[in-house]
Amino acid sequence: MTHARMTVVLVVSLAFALLAAASAPPVAATNVNYTLYGGRSGGAIGNGWSFNNTKLSSPGPNLTAAVGDIVTITVNRTDNRFHSWYLDYNNSGTWDQPEEPGADFPNATTLQAVTFSFTAALNGTFHYRSSHAGDGVMVGWFIISPAGGLFGPESNTILVIVGSIVIVVAVLVFATYFWRRMKTPPPPPPKE
Repeated sequence: MTHARMTVVLVVSLAFALLAAASAPPVAATNVNYTLYGGRSGGAIGNGWSFNNTKLSSPGPNLTAAVGDIVTITVNRTDNRFHSWYLDYNNSGTWDQPEEPGADFPNATTLQAVTFSFTAALNGTFHYRSSHAGDGVMVGWFIISPAGGLFGPESNTILVIVGSIVIVVAVLVFATYFWRRMKTPPPPPPKE
């Protein structure tokens, strides 16, 4: 096999592998669920947010999702005040509705927890907060990673497959090159 043919085979193989990786179906959105407790009652329970109603902290626990995920949050209070939960996409410290998802809690009629859902829209790290007066300690981080795809976080499998194909092709080209060199007949033995 000539050098030009080996190059063509390598390029075509690599192009095919990249095409297969790029045409992989997108990663489906998942449902992400959180139950949060929030308040500023102070004392032993503390101020801020938590996954339980026994110990709050500020900042609250980190929440994570990927762009396109459907996030469902249930918010409960640990004190006798009204609060809100909103995702501060622009870090303004104010709830810019309807661009920033969120909800007031507890329910004004039943005084029970409130559940709401939204689709994670932007990639990045954002504060989640309460917008009511005096709730400045009720803050935490919400980390939204990029959606999957060829270069997204869920694409490691595809990258491993593409890398493996490239390695196999390179080994075959290398082996072919040396096999061709070995076909050269050895020099005749010296005459006596």
